Amino acid sequence: MAGIDIPKLAPHEVVAQALDGLEAGKIEVIADKPTANVKASLSGDPADFYADITGNLFA
Repeated sequence: MAGIDIPKLAPHEVVAQALDGLEAGKIEVIADKPTANVKASLSGDPADFYADITGNLFA
């Protein structure tokens, strides 16, 4: 998402969440809401997601 001008977490925040997740025994860590939205959309039609990517990321 480097070429898209959207809010992004600072790298240290992602690392902190990942380490916390590992310590808690989680098998997956989702660092932010846009990432959670992308994951939730994976079972659907990608054309629907990309038709309004900004809206879907920040829904």
